[in-house]
Amino acid sequence: MATAEVNWREEILTKLQKRNKIQTHCFQDLIAQHNKIFDNVNALKHENLQLSIQNEKLRVDGDRPAGGGGDSRLHEKIQILEQKLLSQQEELTELHRRKGENSQQIIDLNAKLQEKEKFLMARDISLAENAAKIASLQAEIALFDRNNKELNLLNEALRDEHQALHLAFTCLEDKMRKLQDENRQLLDRLMKYKTKDADRMNEENENFLNDGSKQLVRSTFGRFRKRFAKMQKEIEEACRDTRGVSPEDLQEGYGPVCQSTIPTKASVKFDAHDGEVNAVKWSPVDRLVATGGADRKVKLWEISKGACESKGMLVGSNAGVMAVDFDASGTMILGASNDYASRVWTVADQRLRVSFFVVMFESIGFVSNAAHHS
Repeated sequence: MATAEVNWREEILTKLQKRNKIQTHCFQDLIAQHNKIFDNVNALKHENLQLSIQNEKLRVDGDRPAGGGGDSRLHEKIQILEQKLLSQQEELTELHRRKGENSQQIIDLNAKLQEKEKFLMARDISLAENAAKIASLQAEIALFDRNNKELNLLNEALRDEHQALHLAFTCLEDKMRKLQDENRQLLDRLMKYKTKDADRMNEENENFLNDGSKQLVRSTFGRFRKRFAKMQKEIEEACRDTRGVSPEDLQEGYGPVCQSTIPTKASVKFDAHDGEVNAVKWSPVDRLVATGGADRKVKLWEISKGACESKGMLVGSNAGVMAVDFDASGTMILGASNDYASRVWTVADQRLRVSFFVVMFESIGFVSNAAHHS
């Protein structure tokens, strides 16, 4: 305890000595001169006192009767001492004047020192404010740099998406040209069939005319003429029609009739994607449904007891997901998107495992559980 008390006392004494040394360094010359003047004043006072004593002694001696020669010498000494006293008084007055000047100079220097300290304090405050402004500006610069990097990444993503869309547009244009060519070929075939029907009807008309039954021929010819006009009109409408004609339209009769059951009530209804839902697939092993949408995501849903629960979201596609499929074990899921790429994720950890590029696809699926692949 005593050691601690001595330590803090010594520390305070050291700090006071250090402060005294720092603050008195600027006025060291003035203080030394001031002390010297005080010493001179004290010495002069002491000398003046001695001279006063000697003067009194000389006066006392002067009052005593003495010879003429001794009086003259005594008067000379008194005059010399008086002159010396006057000079000492003048010097003392000069020293007092210098002391006043030095005191005024110390006061002026103290005032200047206070002004300098105020100026330094103002400069320190200004430096602190400027440092705070610099820190805030650096933070803004860092924020702008991050925003710039994000914008660059977004620009690259948009550029990639634009390239993918341009490629998709080119492929769709090629597909449209092929469909237009197929449509023209089908129209040519239809025109050939209609022309054959017209020739056959003309032959039947000529045969009826050659039989001799004119009345019957006229009536029959009138009916065939109407039929021929109707057929010609249908040919003209078919030539003007630019829509595609499927090969089933050229077949005679009707196709197989199938019975189907249409649901009348929805079991579960939920919003799966931010936009269109392009593909839905059930998992082969549990009540898990995968959906793909125009928001470039594949989402997993668990359907149970008339409710759905989100089980995850698979990302990585650069365009809308058009088809999804599970493998036979239900552990992997395949998704194809409009950027001409197919990707494979694992269902357990929902991580992207494989990504590959294809030029064109009609349908996708795993080999183990897909009946048709293109």
